Amino acid sequence: MELKFTYIFGPLLVIIAFWVFGKGIVNRTRGKQFRPLPAFLLMLVAIAYRFVVSKETLVEAYSFVHADNNVFDMLLDRVTLALMDFGIGMCLDAGYLAYKKHNSKLFWVPGILALVISTIIYLFAAFIDNIADGIRDKSNHVEMLVELGPDDHIEEIVPILKKYKACYELAFKDIDARIDAGLDDEWQDKAHRSPEDKNLANYYLVRVDPHYQTLLAKELANDHENVDQLDQNNQVGLIEPLTSNVSISPQSFLANDPQMGQQWFATSLDYNGIHNLLKQMKPKRKAIVAIVDTGVEGDHEDIKDVFKKSKGHTDGHGHGTHCAGLAGAVTNNGKGVGSLNWEGKYIEIVGFHALNKNGWGTDKSVAQAIIDAANSGADVISMSLGGPGKTTRAQRDAIRYAFQKGAIVVVAAGNSNRDAKDFTPASMPGVIVVGAVDQHLNKARFSNTNTSLKMPIAAPGVDIMSSIPGSSYQKFSGTSMATPIVSGLIGIMRSFRPDITTQQAYKILHETGKAVSDADKVGNVIQPKAVIEQLVPVPAL
Repeated sequence: MELKFTYIFGPLLVIIAFWVFGKGIVNRTRGKQFRPLPAFLLMLVAIAYRFVVSKETLVEAYSFVHADNNVFDMLLDRVTLALMDFGIGMCLDAGYLAYKKHNSKLFWVPGILALVISTIIYLFAAFIDNIADGIRDKSNHVEMLVELGPDDHIEEIVPILKKYKACYELAFKDIDARIDAGLDDEWQDKAHRSPEDKNLANYYLVRVDPHYQTLLAKELANDHENVDQLDQNNQVGLIEPLTSNVSISPQSFLANDPQMGQQWFATSLDYNGIHNLLKQMKPKRKAIVAIVDTGVEGDHEDIKDVFKKSKGHTDGHGHGTHCAGLAGAVTNNGKGVGSLNWEGKYIEIVGFHALNKNGWGTDKSVAQAIIDAANSGADVISMSLGGPGKTTRAQRDAIRYAFQKGAIVVVAAGNSNRDAKDFTPASMPGVIVVGAVDQHLNKARFSNTNTSLKMPIAAPGVDIMSSIPGSSYQKFSGTSMATPIVSGLIGIMRSFRPDITTQQAYKILHETGKAVSDADKVGNVIQPKAVIEQLVPVPAL
């Protein structure tokens, strides 16, 4: 049903009905026969039209009060519009009768009264609705990510947003690649901006009442001239770790960290062997490993000496801090746990809040954290988050932005014992996807498989001891734990070879990895010492 037709059809029926009625009155005074039935039938059709028109069309045409879209609100809308139709019809008929010099009071008074009542109802309803808008819990609003074309501007879709009482803001405010229409190529050359910059600069976060969501999404999706992509800003969660309190027999390690005796994987991955190498070597520079997660407790006793000032320096959940300890806790410092980061010489840790203290975020918050990590100069971005579904365009653009900035992105395969190709961001092209193995180097029972993807690799992910907030330590299980172990190893690789690419790093990880019995499900298990021996000249021991 066309919008203009919705506007005029109701009043038009009533105007015709009252014109027929008025003409009949005039004809009767002239001795002609008057049959009012056609006029009454037209009035009934007009009333019926107002009460059968779809609520979606009604909202599109009038954007009325129904904040909750319930039966009472919709009835109030329809009664008000019917009164308005009849008021217009009666007033015009009164004018016709006055022109024919007949008594017009018969229609003036009820017509004006109908218009006044409908106006009062409308203004009162609008007033109440505006008050409700001011106090309504905005957390109930639905969020969408709208990407405009590079030569489009938000003002071009503002009329649509206002129509559905939607508010908006620039999604990624620190991307300043605003492109002037017609100057894209020249501007990009001068500012050294990539297509990823341009894409991310044109994302807007739109918030709308859930009752208008479908209508707004439909209209924006049909605006092909201005809107390039429209996605719901879905919730994203961490890869939920599984708690563990399994005790193991203490092992003997080169490093003096007291909790290493509870890190069985340090034996399986020959931490003694790689530590013996690293204590004699010097990196070209420290590599930056970004933990995109719930943040990192930057003043943790085992992390603070390698933690670099960053936005996510607190962790109200603990997941991010656990990951950070595995990626780069200071090793051989007499405190806590061990990592590959011998005496903190090889890796710096930065943290970014993709998820809140409850372990939840959105596509937008994850994309923003990736952008922040890339802008911080991260060599490696470690992401132990995600879930079933396809990667949204905002996350894809953010990850591509990180690639363009030179970061290697490592993501968890997931803990659902399914194929990681159906999970995000694991299915994103260009990322290294980490599955988990247990103490016997078999696929962990929970781990997703990842070998349907291009860059699968495996690491220990069961009963993994690491840091948690409060300068404490705990064991968890999950691909969340396997991922930062791999990220830390890639950080060591980048400390020696800052220019190594994702593909080159993965090739070494895969070729030096151990082909365990479940390698066809989760990839080869990393072997850190063999990686370093292949990557750089090793000093004689």
